[in-house]
Amino acid sequence: MRSEQSVTRWIAAVRNGDTAAATQLWDRYFTQLMHQARLRMSNVATSTYDEEDAALSTFLLLCKKLEDGSYAAIADRQELWHLMLTVLIRKIGRRVKYQHAAKRTDAKMSFKPCSLDELPATTTQEISQECFELISSLKDPNLEQVALLRFEGYTNDEIALKLNRTRRTVQRMLNLIRDLWQEELNAESD
Repeated sequence: MRSEQSVTRWIAAVRNGDTAAATQLWDRYFTQLMHQARLRMSNVATSTYDEEDAALSTFLLLCKKLEDGSYAAIADRQELWHLMLTVLIRKIGRRVKYQHAAKRTDAKMSFKPCSLDELPATTTQEISQECFELISSLKDPNLEQVALLRFEGYTNDEIALKLNRTRRTVQRMLNLIRDLWQEELNAESD
């Protein structure tokens, strides 16, 4: 319990620009991040980007986003850890995608579409973590509610009916959500 309270205090302190709190979070999580990066990069052949780079860039991005208020919904160590894993997985995924881009390799990659039921449990957990991060990044309960309903498979008309909104309002909210998420993805790739 004490550890939970410390992490919660450190998160709040990092939001206020406290570098000592960031150091505490670093000490607590960097080894775990490195371990997760090593596991996920075991089949990634790279000479310029390793698990330390992935963990470091994940941690730096996290601190920057906490300080600028982007992750307002993150309040405890579990949420923080899920967020760190999501960011780490995305960074590694982008690196792999970059390395396997057609202009950089002759290898042709083919992907077979599949359903969620066919994915390994770890992959579906990673997808859940990414969804959690995306929704929490919206910082608006109305947008979060629309996004959740959309993820659950509701149509725009059904969402409008459930939330007592017009269909056009729901469409505008979904467009705003897409724009916000696109900005976030663009910012993370910088």
